Amino acid sequence: MYKDILVPLDVNDPENAQAALAHGAFLAKASGAQLHLAHVRLQLPRTYARYLPEGWDTQDKADCEKWLALQAELLDLPRQQISLHLRQGSIAQKILELSEELEANLIIIGSHMPSIGSRILGSNASAAVRDAQVSVLVVRDKK
Repeated sequence: MYKDILVPLDVNDPENAQAALAHGAFLAKASGAQLHLAHVRLQLPRTYARYLPEGWDTQDKADCEKWLALQAELLDLPRQQISLHLRQGSIAQKILELSEELEANLIIIGSHMPSIGSRILGSNASAAVRDAQVSVLVVRDKK
């Protein structure tokens, strides 16, 4: 049923990440799909760079890559069935771009229950649901 499943993860939100990973691993195992784990790093304005320690960006990128690799190791899937992707920029935009690039036929994204702020401003999950060209499974955390 599925050939490529994209699971965008937030290193700063491990509860949602674990919920989305569990669903993604289950569906990838059941269908034999390639499971694509992704994280999108925020693009900080250049004006912030002077306040960050030298080498911060390189270290943050390495930490994110390491975290993604750890998530892949914890899954009950053969390593060749899992791909890791790291992008930087607008989260919703990069998720949608990666989905098209991979020709994913399912996006699984974790989400909190919507707050008033996210209803007014929008959230990455709602943007993915609204703008994706493929099916999107939104996994809620248990809070």
